[in-house]
Amino acid sequence: MFYINDQFYSEQDLENRWRQLADNDGFNECRRLAVVTEDLFEWLAVALFCQRRGRSVAPIHPDTPKAGALEKARQLQCDGLVWQLAENIQRLTLDKQAADDRASGTLIQFSSGTTGAPKRVERRWSEIATEIEHYNRALDFEDDVVPVVACPVTHSYGLICGVMATLARGQTPHIVSGWNPKYLIRILSGYRKPVLYSSPTFIKALIDLWPADRPLYGVMTSGSAMPTRWFRALSQMTAQLWQQYGCSEAGCVAVARDPAESGIVGQPLGHCGIVAGTSSEQPGEVVVLQGERHIHTRDSGYLDRQGQLHFCGRLDDTIVVSGLNVYPREVEDALTDHEGIHDAVAFKVQDALAGERIGVFYTGDANLSETEVRRWCAGRLARHQWPSWVRYREELPRLPNGKISRRQLSRQYGQGGEAVQGQGAA
Repeated sequence: MFYINDQFYSEQDLENRWRQLADNDGFNECRRLAVVTEDLFEWLAVALFCQRRGRSVAPIHPDTPKAGALEKARQLQCDGLVWQLAENIQRLTLDKQAADDRASGTLIQFSSGTTGAPKRVERRWSEIATEIEHYNRALDFEDDVVPVVACPVTHSYGLICGVMATLARGQTPHIVSGWNPKYLIRILSGYRKPVLYSSPTFIKALIDLWPADRPLYGVMTSGSAMPTRWFRALSQMTAQLWQQYGCSEAGCVAVARDPAESGIVGQPLGHCGIVAGTSSEQPGEVVVLQGERHIHTRDSGYLDRQGQLHFCGRLDDTIVVSGLNVYPREVEDALTDHEGIHDAVAFKVQDALAGERIGVFYTGDANLSETEVRRWCAGRLARHQWPSWVRYREELPRLPNGKISRRQLSRQYGQGGEAVQGQGAA
């Protein structure tokens, strides 16, 4: 069925747990369950039980105190809270409006929060089944491929693409919790054809330690575009590289196999369509078409002549300098080409004359002045793309999911003048 770290769980183990859940009257009375547990097997048992029985389930971060978990469960209109173990059920009384509005048979999650406060997202299991069918068809993995899922299995990427899609193919996923690169290397090295599911940040840490003389069979990335230098290094050390693109409301909608550039995220899957810009000079908002639904992603991108989607960035993150658009990833790629800069994030800061200008945090071995950074950029970027506010940091400020919220950085450090410099000093 699946591995979690060094422990194998068989289909019989799962069925035994499901039988216990079905015999629990308190559990059976609930149709929308919020789950707080540190036990990944417990979480997957409950989630897969709800999937098969047409119930709704919502993961809540295991570090959440019980009072906070109860409040979140009520916000999600759940009628039960699973606390650590499925035997520990707390029934919740909902007001009539919430009770009437709640749906059944859904996966309930919060969006990532990179562009504002996280919002509730619900997707029906039938929609997820359709996504998995077309996702697996696009991947066309060989029978002996083993997905190694080194990302949270409470999020759509790890749960649906990493675990559920693998089980639907009749294969055995290997889930790795925590983040220990040496342990992950040992797990990957134990398989002939492993495909690592993880985020760009964690993949970068892994490739820094991976033996240079041994190619890694496969890597799947998602969540954000990988800096070009990271992408090149990863392409050289992997036999196969996939990049996938999606959003909370629609799940995975595109997959690229061995893309030529870090921004290429592939052609739309068979169950959906994509509308975007027409070129790198004329990108537009990426809109996902699913039947009569038009899902506005607030991402910027374009479709090339082969129908492949190129991801440019978030519309909200675009920096307008003297009337000219600057995409943060272009600035970040130029900076990370410097051998002394390991990672960078560009974001907008306000300017009384230019309207907006470019602020940058970076990590690495070099502690460069703003003048040195601009001199480096002069040979790689147009003048309006040069950063005017630069700060070195030992590590970049990331959200718990590994992503960076440029909107949050702009709010914290982007008000202009002395206040920006005072807040942004590292």
